Amino acid sequence: MSKAGANDLERGFTLLEMLLVFILLAGSGFYLLIKLPVNFEKQRLAFESTQLLEDIRDARQAAMAENNWYAVKFYYQTGDHHYQIFRQGKMIKNVYLKDGIRFFGSSEDLTFNASGRSGGTTITLTNSLGERRSVIVAPVGMRIREKLDIEGKTESAVFNSGRITRSEIGGNYRGTSLGNEDF
Repeated sequence: MSKAGANDLERGFTLLEMLLVFILLAGSGFYLLIKLPVNFEKQRLAFESTQLLEDIRDARQAAMAENNWYAVKFYYQTGDHHYQIFRQGKMIKNVYLKDGIRFFGSSEDLTFNASGRSGGTTITLTNSLGERRSVIVAPVGMRIREKLDIEGKTESAVFNSGRITRSEIGGNYRGTSLGNEDF
């Protein structure tokens, strides 16, 4: 056998090396197959709640900028959860929630006047895993924020001047106080 033929044989992979690579690929593929659907549900819920939050904020900003009134109406029909945005009674946007995401309970429709004020409400979205995210519209201070609910425990942070003033996790208060508030 020539020297060149011996070098060609040394460059190949053994059956053991090939099997080891296939086993590692199969194991990682199986792991992803189990974990990805759970993450997709969480990501869908996060995307929908963020989109709802942005749409509500945009409606409020447009009401103030255009000196008009805007309304956000929520529809809770089974299998057809969606919301619509109106400018002076004319529909300008219709948003259907993604598969597996639905409204939890019912909330009041929002109407923003020309100064951007509205009545307060909480809109809660849930996914098929039972996780919930809420968009909270405060009637005082015109604040619109998002809250994540995990297994009945609340995780939210209230920000004031860039510092956390209060964080509630499972009923325990953590954070710093800017004043003499009772936590």
